Amino acid sequence: MNMRHSDREIRDKEIIKAILDMCEVIDIGFFDDEYPYVLPVNFGYEYEDDLVFYTHHALDGYKNILVAKNPKVCVMTYKFIGHIYNDYDHSSHDYRSVMAFGEMSFIASDSEDYERAWRALGKSYGHTISDSLFAPEFKARILMAKIVCKPENVVGKAQRNVTSVDQVPFTIK
Repeated sequence: MNMRHSDREIRDKEIIKAILDMCEVIDIGFFDDEYPYVLPVNFGYEYEDDLVFYTHHALDGYKNILVAKNPKVCVMTYKFIGHIYNDYDHSSHDYRSVMAFGEMSFIASDSEDYERAWRALGKSYGHTISDSLFAPEFKARILMAKIVCKPENVVGKAQRNVTSVDQVPFTIK
């Protein structure tokens, strides 16, 4: 990934995780014929060897057709704050973002990954996941997906140079 302001680039896994913990929604960009197709969704994630996003969807949908044609996607999320003073460049805004490229696949409802995906979603939002989500009648209505992103295809960015996890939260003056 090429970045014009390489001084704002973040590759540290722990800092990227701290940014993801601040964010509530990811935008997933799919390949479509003439224009990209972008869908905002809530998410859970795990970042061990690879960054893995988990999402839930309806059983039908245009995204399912697009993933079947080409599973490669772009994921983007950010947190933005405006009208503040920052020590870095005195601008009136600040942001933290993560962009990743990966491959999306759907998770079989009878696999271990299905429960893992729900638990990751719950953790992202501070919810305890009810066992009712694993009942056959519920599984028959919800499609779980995962997006696997290799570390070299994951990059964070911030308005100011963020070099440690404790610098991720915004400082408002």
